[in-house]
Amino acid sequence: MKRIRDIEIWMLLIIMVLTSCSDHSGESSDENGDCFLDIYVYSPEHPMLTRADVGEIASRSVAENTVHTLQIWVFKHSDGSKAVGYLETTPTFLNETDGQEKFRMEVGKEFADHPENVDVYVVANAGSVGLTTLDKETTRAELDAAKIGTGYFGTTDLYDKEDLLPSSDPTTGRIARAGLPMSGVLKDQSIYGSYPTLRVGTQAAMATVQLTRAVSKLRFVLCRKTEDLQTTKKMLVSIDGIQLNGNKIPTESYLMPMSTPSYSSFVTDPINYSGIEKIDIPQVNNPMVYIYDKQEAQEYENLINTAIGGGQLTELGLTYLRESDQQLTGVITYKYKERNSLDTEWDNNSLVEETADAQFSMATAGDFLRNHSWIVYIFFMDEKIHVLTVTNIGMKIWGNGGMETHDVYNW
Repeated sequence: MKRIRDIEIWMLLIIMVLTSCSDHSGESSDENGDCFLDIYVYSPEHPMLTRADVGEIASRSVAENTVHTLQIWVFKHSDGSKAVGYLETTPTFLNETDGQEKFRMEVGKEFADHPENVDVYVVANAGSVGLTTLDKETTRAELDAAKIGTGYFGTTDLYDKEDLLPSSDPTTGRIARAGLPMSGVLKDQSIYGSYPTLRVGTQAAMATVQLTRAVSKLRFVLCRKTEDLQTTKKMLVSIDGIQLNGNKIPTESYLMPMSTPSYSSFVTDPINYSGIEKIDIPQVNNPMVYIYDKQEAQEYENLINTAIGGGQLTELGLTYLRESDQQLTGVITYKYKERNSLDTEWDNNSLVEETADAQFSMATAGDFLRNHSWIVYIFFMDEKIHVLTVTNIGMKIWGNGGMETHDVYNW
């Protein structure tokens, strides 16, 4: 088995059923005649990219990848009222370098002897959205209906990368919020094989289900063109605030992936991010260097992250929010001043500070569905604020999985 280079959160669950029951050949899988479903969980290497700003990008922190808890349900496709197999576990090796681990699920003898097409549901870090009641009694319909509520990854309780880490402080609830919520579904898959080995899939290949983050990421990156003090042109004073408009983030979103998610109830209040003084915004000779120019998604992500690390860009408002099928929009409010003569010093109190704003928007509705990453690039040049946005898509197509090869898009 080749070594996995990086742990990416788009995990492929390679599902193999290894069943052996007492009435086949006079021997059993153990002394009690139990039958088992062995589940192999893998973290894939980087897949091929699609077009530039609709491609895969690597995660920036271990916290965005870490699986703290894992729950797996297997239902008969014909009857989702009760799982034929259920497993709840804390991964050991999954979050290590190799990014792989085998889990064993017990299944009933009746199903093992008379297998039929199945649906597989997987949820990671359910506690991060308060869904702590999901258990072996949970039905398929209940999983399909499970929601990430208003109190999680929404507009009133913003999350950043530090909030993904466990905390021992019970007043903050951080211990229950560790990690990002993730999920995956594989439907109507056949069982192939005969005693003593069965598996979900065909003779040619094992079936796979892709586990994806159920939320999306937003961040603002900023810089300004190096100031020319020998000018009368407008000069930036501060960015007073950044607002994500209301009626864009659903009051609730689905935990499980859906082929065509649609929401009708939205949080009316806007999301307000704090401002920043000019002195804290890096100066660069040419802000155009950081404009997206049809690079591959990871290449552009590397450009931005390297510039942040090197002090050429600064980052604000890194948050994780519930997915939305809307076209997100917002406004940046800033102050500037100008002088009529070179003889007037820029720090002269007689210079009046003026207020202006700049609008920003996602390219299209649906660009903030689950596992998308949105960069809003803000820079001051030529006497005004400019805003450019780039969206890295999470999952391009949602389907029933199966044995086909699917590209996985990460961040």
